[in-house]
Amino acid sequence: MNKTNILKFLSEFISIQSVSADSSRRGETTKAVNFLTNFLTQIGFTVRKLQKENALPMIVGEYYSTANRRDKSKKTVGIYGHYDVQPEDPVDEWQSPPFKLTLRNGKLFGRGVADNKGHVIQNLIAIKHLIANKHLKNNIVFILEGEEETGSVNLEDYLRQTRDILEKVDVFYITDVGMFRKNVPQIFFGLRGLVYFELTIVTAKRDLHSGVWGNRVLNPALIAGQLIAKFKDLKSDKVLIPGFYSDVRTIPKQERLLLMSVAKSDKEQLKDSGAFKLISQDNKQPYLSAKIYPSLDINGIISGYTGEGAKTVIARSAVVKFSCRLVEKQDPDKIEARVRKFIDDNIAEGVRYSIKILSKDKPFYTDVNNPYVLKTANLLENYFGEKTRFNRTGGSIPVADVLQRILNKPIILTGFTLPDSYIHSPNENFDEEMFFAGIASLEKIYSSI
Repeated sequence: MNKTNILKFLSEFISIQSVSADSSRRGETTKAVNFLTNFLTQIGFTVRKLQKENALPMIVGEYYSTANRRDKSKKTVGIYGHYDVQPEDPVDEWQSPPFKLTLRNGKLFGRGVADNKGHVIQNLIAIKHLIANKHLKNNIVFILEGEEETGSVNLEDYLRQTRDILEKVDVFYITDVGMFRKNVPQIFFGLRGLVYFELTIVTAKRDLHSGVWGNRVLNPALIAGQLIAKFKDLKSDKVLIPGFYSDVRTIPKQERLLLMSVAKSDKEQLKDSGAFKLISQDNKQPYLSAKIYPSLDINGIISGYTGEGAKTVIARSAVVKFSCRLVEKQDPDKIEARVRKFIDDNIAEGVRYSIKILSKDKPFYTDVNNPYVLKTANLLENYFGEKTRFNRTGGSIPVADVLQRILNKPIILTGFTLPDSYIHSPNENFDEEMFFAGIASLEKIYSSI
């Protein structure tokens, strides 16, 4: 496929509104599944779809480079991606329609283009080219899921159902992260875990008139505000929940030096984030704070009237969504229990509350000295002409830990988006040059590993 046809292919994929968090768009996720299964079938893959009731399917594609599937001289490479995307809100902040691939100033814009549809297309095209040119010497297994953006709640069950296939895999590639900077590749050796909470506080059976009932009834928004203010000390950025840091692993000197070698300046981080100020838990090293320490952040607060104009109301309830990011040795179940106890001990009397866990993932770590990791680093370095950096990310990718626990195989995290790709935000983008460079470098990796 030439560049024009590849962009048409990507554009078709971006146009599919496969937002996993929106149940009204399940028809769109079906389109995404059909789009991928049709392509895999066309290039010679055997495809299976796994689906549980009220869940989105996982696609498993197998390709064997020889007729003999038991040929032990052939390695099997696993490739993971996800076809679901984040909601496009707020739509009015997009400079172009979110589900229409748009090329502007050397960047490809569209919801999901960076996370993760662009990477999925890169992998599909790289494998298609290798098959067409008879350069694919390894077997390939594709794992494409549709619930990554909602916590991958069914992923482990799906993977266990395909254990007979996955046990053949020698190394897994997850291209769901980005480059250090343009033309400078990187491999990630650590991810933080996650526990995502939804706290609902209820103080009445209905919304009440604030003039009539103010000073007489509890206000759930104020109750929520007072509670979450106790979660953290804003000066030190330390979480105040007892036991939150009890199991935190002390990072070895070698890893700390690796991270310091790629640390960005405060100025660069402010530019990348668009934030006005940086904070830190690590002796004035904001870059390390999001890599090696756990965190707690409020992700959303919903209560009362937020429409245009005024409405004097005391809401009956308030909802707080918040998440804890965890590092190695921290157990999500223990963190959940400690947070629940803290809320129970500190919430105001006279309210009813409930806690729902929306996502729970363990931290991930891989050995930077693994032979597959080192060979991939060399292949990337040879292609881009820049030394491959080793890094960690503060985010979570559930499949990494799940695959590691189930199969205990090397897992390589890399990718080709740039720091200003606006993942999960309006104007999500993928640098066009790096998009095509990623295809070419993946061809090198999959033909040489």
